[in-house]
Amino acid sequence: MSTQSHIDISIKASFYTLNRLTEKTERVWLIFHGYGQLAEYFIKKFEVLDPGNNFIIAPQGLSKYYLEGVYGRVGASWMTKEDRLTEIENQYSYIDTVLGQFNISDKKLIYFGFSQGTATMGRYAAHAKNPFDQMIIWAGTFPPDTNPNDWNFLTGKEGIHYYTSREDIYFKEEMILNQNEVVKTAMGREPELHWYEGGHRVIPEIVANL
Repeated sequence: MSTQSHIDISIKASFYTLNRLTEKTERVWLIFHGYGQLAEYFIKKFEVLDPGNNFIIAPQGLSKYYLEGVYGRVGASWMTKEDRLTEIENQYSYIDTVLGQFNISDKKLIYFGFSQGTATMGRYAAHAKNPFDQMIIWAGTFPPDTNPNDWNFLTGKEGIHYYTSREDIYFKEEMILNQNEVVKTAMGREPELHWYEGGHRVIPEIVANL
């Protein structure tokens, strides 16, 4: 019978930023791409934001793969069900290290998660317990495995927003109620619901007004 073991190793992992972090920067965005995407291209959705006021950090899913066959376009995944808890620990360590590169203590932090990245965002926010101004759940499912103790750092003033579209190929009506219940169970309140047109994608024109 085989036995699974784990070891600690040191690796290099990439991430992307947009604009410059300066004294004039008011908001720092920590954005999480969806399944099959790359941070390099996902971050372009946020070029519509005022570069003087907004600094964007885009971590990269650690597992890359070819989207079709064995060559061509590459995408990334945050995790699978295989060795799930270890994958989550690796995410925490990686994102902690990414954020540690910047002094953002005097900035408004905005979490933005799209599709699969929504679950990673939610778990990380609960783990890190960094005060934040807004959390935006976009066309994704908030993780059901956090609990009220994970969110005891909240002040109640944070904006919690859920963006969804009936044109999204993954959308089902029951998702609204389920999402509300999961977020309310964890954070003590339901997210503010926003409908948009455009299917399973981030709409830059809406991002510009967030």
